[in-house]
Amino acid sequence: MNDKMMDLETAQTELEAQGAQAVDMSASALCSAEAMQQTKSLAENMELLTNIAKVARIYAKSSVVPRDYMNNPDNCFVAVEIAGRMGVSPTLVMQNLVVVQGRPAWSGQSCIALVNGCGKFSHDLDFVFEGTPGSDDWGCHCETVRKSDGRKLVGTTITLALAKKEGWYNKNGSKWQSIPQQMLMYRAASWFARTYCPEVLMGFSTADEAEDIAPVSSPKVVSIK
Repeated sequence: MNDKMMDLETAQTELEAQGAQAVDMSASALCSAEAMQQTKSLAENMELLTNIAKVARIYAKSSVVPRDYMNNPDNCFVAVEIAGRMGVSPTLVMQNLVVVQGRPAWSGQSCIALVNGCGKFSHDLDFVFEGTPGSDDWGCHCETVRKSDGRKLVGTTITLALAKKEGWYNKNGSKWQSIPQQMLMYRAASWFARTYCPEVLMGFSTADEAEDIAPVSSPKVVSIK
């Protein structure tokens, strides 16, 4: 009886060992397959980046691209890569993606165009003004209707009081004093986009936002000894 019990235990141990070995082999095969896929993806990515670099060098030699991209293949590379992700022409991106304080930013009008063209809304942005023109309570917000559920979406109201409080209005070189209506519309559109369709901006600010938050350089003080 004891001998039979020992034989059963031995057989069970062997089956467990074989099962563990099979699991190890399956795991090894899976890891190898994942490693091969990763290697293939890396190779494909490297080929893609190489092709983007070639296209970027061609654009950099052009005399009709904006100044930020002329003779600058690195900036052109970024523009071509972004254009590929968006499915649009690199020229379109270069015309609307500007460099402010060393960082890329969308122009104000391109932000509006990106929102209107994203396909998420039933109609283009409506710009609704309120308050008295020229006074602190003068403001603007954007609104439209979302296609998926028919809900009316209302963006944040941007006022001159807010622009002054945030330091945008009185900043040196600011356009808030010269073209306040346009600036209210641009800022209302960018805040709407960041709330309801942030993917269209791809993480970039708008040019007017980047200029407003850029630090003001202090004049150098020269001491005379």
